[in-house]
Amino acid sequence: MTISVVIPAYNEEQLLPKTLASLAQLDRKPDEIIVVDASSTDKTKEVAEKAGAIVITVPKSTIGFSRQKGLEKATCDIVAFTDADALLPPDWLNRIERALSTSGVVGYFGGFHVFDGPPMYQFFINFIQPFWNVVLFTLFRMPMATGQNMAFYRKLALDAGGFPPEFKMAEDIEIARRMMTKGKIVFTQKEYVSASGRRGFEKGLLIRIFKVFFLYFLFRKADTIGFPDVRK
Repeated sequence: MTISVVIPAYNEEQLLPKTLASLAQLDRKPDEIIVVDASSTDKTKEVAEKAGAIVITVPKSTIGFSRQKGLEKATCDIVAFTDADALLPPDWLNRIERALSTSGVVGYFGGFHVFDGPPMYQFFINFIQPFWNVVLFTLFRMPMATGQNMAFYRKLALDAGGFPPEFKMAEDIEIARRMMTKGKIVFTQKEYVSASGRRGFEKGLLIRIFKVFFLYFLFRKADTIGFPDVRK
């Protein structure tokens, strides 16, 4: 079983080095690392190349578009996704490999915690959200997946339609739903990665998320509202 790690990035020269360093310290090393650079105007590409990653430059578009381009570029059996502000625990790929070695399992979707940001935001993400996500999946089979911590079989993901390239948000939830049509998924909030809580400082964050999920769950659309660029 071979594993590609895909990281979408836009102007992430400050945090991407730490993400790549955490990948280098994994117990189970990735077979390839792909950084999807959305035409950054800083040194994101140089940082990634210096760390030995494969860099593909794509037009600045949506997160769904960037993730799909990474999925298409990957060559390994499994494609694992994380973000350019994430810190991966040493056993991250061991968890993924163990889950996807189980008969009938086609996808793995873990959780995330934040290591900084406003205190109330940290409390919600680290304690309230995991509980709520388990409730939604248990009662309604709704996988509230997170792009920082997910993996699946590449060929099955492509066969399922991959990521919706027009999605500005919720592309991770949609790929989880699509993978559920191909077999069983492991959905766990006990196994998590850490990421920046910088989005907690955004104005209007809760209203934006409510609008996106309203449109997504009612119409399966997430192509009108997205996250603004936050790079501090």
